[in-house]
Amino acid sequence: METKGQLLLFGLGSQAKAWALNLRDSGWEITVALRNNSPSEKVAQQLGLPVIAIAGPELSQFKNFLMLTPDESHGQILRQLAPSILAGSRIIYAHGYSFVKESLSSEFPQYGHLLLAPKAIASEVRFQYETVGKLGAAFSLEAAIETDSDEKFLRALAKDLGITGLYPCTFQQECYADLFSEQSLLCGLLPYGALHSYNLLIKRGIPKEIAYMECWLEVKLIADAMIPLGPEKFFKMISPNALIGGEKAQGIIFDKGYQTHLERLAEEIWSGDFFGQVSATDFEALQAKVQEFWRGQDLTRTHRELAPELYPQKQ
Repeated sequence: METKGQLLLFGLGSQAKAWALNLRDSGWEITVALRNNSPSEKVAQQLGLPVIAIAGPELSQFKNFLMLTPDESHGQILRQLAPSILAGSRIIYAHGYSFVKESLSSEFPQYGHLLLAPKAIASEVRFQYETVGKLGAAFSLEAAIETDSDEKFLRALAKDLGITGLYPCTFQQECYADLFSEQSLLCGLLPYGALHSYNLLIKRGIPKEIAYMECWLEVKLIADAMIPLGPEKFFKMISPNALIGGEKAQGIIFDKGYQTHLERLAEEIWSGDFFGQVSATDFEALQAKVQEFWRGQDLTRTHRELAPELYPQKQ
């Protein structure tokens, strides 16, 4: 297969690995840049991906860089490597966070900064590619150097990554929307709402197995119906009990106080306060605290007990 071009990939975490495999299988020549003694070097070797030192002299051979290391490392990497990265090179981000927080286009105006943000976790990015499925992504050309050629490049890259729906926005819009959805719904309301509902059922004497299936397992079942059907057809499909009860609940739960809480979350993102909160937080300590909390929950113990009977087990 004739190569479609060279891409240098910073990092080889789960998202970067999915990108590397999809783009390689689509005909791109992928090279991985890693720090000395990185544990990811063995992974790259197993995948047959060539590796160079992240600060090696070979950097000047590349013009297209995939920035798929953790967000907080992007600015540091660019500052370290700027002398070796040619002016006019493209830096492609999978999320707008670092670009917005650190104003990277102002600090590095010699590069084109492009956004290609798939709206899926790494395993889904790979799965949809392998099954020729559907995958949406946000993109931005606001900091491109050559808008026409950069758009052509980015659309080709998106297609070869497996993206079937590509939608324009700014880096800031993608960043703020991503942060807000995580806080207000995906990583806040869903898991903790499920926990509170589970605990109340247990308090009311419901067997743990039933409470678990109703409050945790069925989150996926409902999502699997909501997403392809859309709101209108979903609410037409559900049972009378579900519709009546759901409408009763939304009127009670989603009151003015709830809206005030949502506005507070949004305001702290839009004002920039949340960026400061992230910088001031010891992530590893917080992660350990949250893990300890969930480890002590009956919901977690029930999940471990029932998972072998309810979910396909990875080998």
